[in-house]
Amino acid sequence: MAILVAALSGRALAAAARNAGETVVVADLFGDEDTRAMAPWTRLPGDLDGGIRSDGLSQIFGAFAVPIDGIVYGAGFEEALDLLHELARNAPLLGNPPEVVAAVKDPFAFAALLARLGLPHPAIATAPPPPPAGEWLRKRRGGSGGTHIRTAGEISFPADPRDYWQERESGESVSALFVANGRGASVLGFSRQWTASTDRTPFRYGGCAGPVALPARLAKRIEEACDALSAATNLVGLNSLDLLVSGEDFVVLEVNPRPGASIDVFDGADLPLWHLHRRGVAGELPAAKLPPPNSCRAAAVLYADRPRVIPRGLRWDDWVADRPASASLIPQDAPICTVLATAPDLAEAQDLVLHRSAAMLQNLPHQVPLIA
Repeated sequence: MAILVAALSGRALAAAARNAGETVVVADLFGDEDTRAMAPWTRLPGDLDGGIRSDGLSQIFGAFAVPIDGIVYGAGFEEALDLLHELARNAPLLGNPPEVVAAVKDPFAFAALLARLGLPHPAIATAPPPPPAGEWLRKRRGGSGGTHIRTAGEISFPADPRDYWQERESGESVSALFVANGRGASVLGFSRQWTASTDRTPFRYGGCAGPVALPARLAKRIEEACDALSAATNLVGLNSLDLLVSGEDFVVLEVNPRPGASIDVFDGADLPLWHLHRRGVAGELPAAKLPPPNSCRAAAVLYADRPRVIPRGLRWDDWVADRPASASLIPQDAPICTVLATAPDLAEAQDLVLHRSAAMLQNLPHQVPLIA
């Protein structure tokens, strides 16, 4: 029997489960070398631009020689709940059921919930208010990775019935990783996030670093927010709460109702995230906390600034994850890999991971366009 990890990219979640002793199989869009080295793999139907497709999703279960006794999903399934229903028809979901995902990913219902709970949040609307109402962002329901976010006035972003508008707030981007049991939550740690901006995707996710030490009063208020949201929506397992922090104030942006990108930062012997996830799904509430850190970790997504080629026989450094196959052509703006770093403090970890990313990108050959 095995656990199926299904996500746009499943390597980090599969590694956490496998390190905890699980037998895992993986379905994602990439099939990177390190993913295939740790577990049997098959391709999810779909692509990064169009997302995961429901047609053909059930067929992935026939690709594995072992029976699947549970499914844990990562990014990519919040946008269309029919995907989660399709997964659940094949094996139990080890995470939030579709109705819980729907409750936290509907922006208007979620904003109403935040208001009832007295939690600060940006104003949202079905259309941007006219000037001089301030700056607004155009977002897509269920979107992930930040590539769906534009400023409200950008006309190059085509209209979509899933779009909504959110007032832009200021502050440092912070995420709270927490485990929930359907009745409450325990915060495991805080991470700082940053963007990898382009002209076309100014809010594209770039990476995260942690743990972040927040003022005690602010941390307690965020922990109370995670606890209240979990009780109100019946969240279970690993989740994250994205916030903007300014001084000792915060604004809630969204809940990611599944394990997320900070796995690479927080998972380890001191904080075995997979065990905590399983216990939360089972209804327990582990009171796990990170010990005082003697180092910080960072994980950055390296994107192709132009079409790049992975040389044959490339020897990867041990701080590179999500390693594409030899001789792969990576299209412009597509993710190449994940770069990792560990350092004594947060700023050093972030600086190191960005330095490594820049150096790696410059060392990868780029494809020269053919001239007709």
